[in-house]
Order: sequence, then C-alpha cells, then structure tokens
Amino acid sequence: MARVLIAYGTHRLSKDSNGQPALEMHILSTVAQVESALLEKNHRIERAAFSRDPRHFWGRAKRYRPDVIFNLCEQVSGDCTLEKNAAAVFELGRFDYTGSRQLTLGLCQDKALTKSLLKSAKIPTPPFAVVPVGETIDDFELPAIVKPTRTDGSLGITARSVVKSRKALRRRVQYVHRWFKQPALVEAYVAGREFHVALLGNQDPEVLAVAELSYAGLPKHVPRICSYSAKWRPMSDYFRFTTPVLPAPVSAGLRRRLEESALAAHRLLGLRGYARVDFRAGQGSPQIIEVNPNPDISHDAGMTRAALHAGMSYPDLIDRIVQLGME
Repeated sequence: MARVLIAYGTHRLSKDSNGQPALEMHILSTVAQVESALLEKNHRIERAAFSRDPRHFWGRAKRYRPDVIFNLCEQVSGDCTLEKNAAAVFELGRFDYTGSRQLTLGLCQDKALTKSLLKSAKIPTPPFAVVPVGETIDDFELPAIVKPTRTDGSLGITARSVVKSRKALRRRVQYVHRWFKQPALVEAYVAGREFHVALLGNQDPEVLAVAELSYAGLPKHVPRICSYSAKWRPMSDYFRFTTPVLPAPVSAGLRRRLEESALAAHRLLGLRGYARVDFRAGQGSPQIIEVNPNPDISHDAGMTRAALHAGMSYPDLIDRIVQLGME
C-alpha cells in the first residue's frame, strides 16, 4: 500500500454538447477512474489540482508526504506547453512521480524536435519542415499534413490539415500561426495504415499491444487521419468511423519493425512508465508520426485497451504505473 497524491491540471479548450469544457470534464473523469482503481488496490489517496501558482499544490504535497505523485497534469491552467513544468516542480520537491521525467515531456511536447532526434538516430519518421510564425513555405513535396508543433490531443488537426496544393499549404500554415501562435510543422503525408504501439516499463519496457486505427466508413474524400474530431466530437464522422483494431492484423515482419522502432524511440527519448508510439505505414518502413509520453489512461483509452489485451485489468495497470513511478 502506498500514499498516492493524484495531481491534475484543469482544461478549458473546447465545449461539449452541454456547453461544458470537454477536456476538463475528461481529465476529471480520468482522475476519478484512477482514484477508484487505486482504492481497489488498497492505496491511500489524496487529490490536488496544479495551477500556474504551484504554492497551494506544494503545501498540500508537503503536508500529505506521498510515496508517489500520480501525474495527470496534461496541461497547467489550459496550457499544454507547461506539462513539463509540473514534473519539474515534483522533481524540485524530490517527490517520486509516475510517467516520464520533465526533460522527456519537454522533448516530446515539441513535435519537430522529437522528429529531429528520431532522424538523427536513423529511426524512420516522415520528412518534415518547420515554418516559424510569420514565414511561409512553397517548396515542400505534396501531399503534406500541417500541424501545430506544440499541442496535445490532436488539437489543430482537421481534414483541412492534409494539403495537396501550394495554396492550401500556405493557408494551413497561416491558420496554425494565427490560431496557435506557434511554428507550423509540415510533414510528408504517408497514405497508408496507422498503428499505435503501447509500451509499459522504465529501462526495460514491454510492448503491451500493437493496435491499428481503422477508418473504414469515412467518406472517400475525407483524409484518413486521427483528427481532433475523432477524439472529442462524438457526432462527427471522424469519431464514428475511427475504430481501434486490437490486435492489429499485421504480418510478423511488420509487427517486429513496429515494435523495434517503438522501443528504439523509448530508449532515445528516455520514456518512462507508460507511453504510446504512433506510426503510419505505406509502401516502405513504418514511420513514426508521434511519440506520446503519459498518454490518456481513461477507461476507454488505447493504453487501457492494450493493457486489457495483455491480460491486465484496469486496476492492475494503474497499480503497475504506481510501482514504476516508485522505482
């Protein structure tokens, strides 16, 4: 039994059908699910919200003296770029905590930096370019997909993110600059299958499962991508026709390449606890499109489905993440 402090940040990014902040409601639901799982495993639990002013959290943590902090701080006061800052505060207080360290969270928050590191280590990732705010690009090979460099939860990714003309490319880059106030990542669009590899562990992680995202049923003109709508808008076509398939129906050779690349990314970036590596696979080797430390662990999340596939119950998964946090 451990004394666990669940730390979480509040979200205010979008509204659900009832006008409530959708992501905020999601994280509060996840907090309740994690708390229930920990109680089932006989841990002692406290909760504490984390904001831009960490003094309240710091005092709460010092009084409670947790054996480990369960880090559910995906954002701080609605800013996902501050996710690493919460982890830095935990480290300053010399608290053990779950998931990846602040350095890894900072690296993976910047999609372009992550891809640069993957490329330098010869781990396959699609060709890309970074367009600073106020600049434009005309010479990138099309089709391409345009994303904000530093957002989570597929924020900023829609059907219009996939561009096939120079005019559409310039417009989408301008959209990212205007609405997200950050550089745009322009990445070669890999037309093919999409896979998610779930990992659990610290220095010697295990692959829980290789899942595929099926887009069967989407209208033919709609790009096959995991958009913001696919995650957060239940009435959209993307949400209804983005279906996880687990285990992924793949050959032994493709499965091996996916697992090897995911584990190589884990080592390179210093991932810890639980993580997910996302791929697109076309004609050649599978390409890493994103590395996700501390992915969603709600009841219906891909990480949870992977754990269930590997024979772990939800409380088993949450308990294992706590154990890894205390190693």
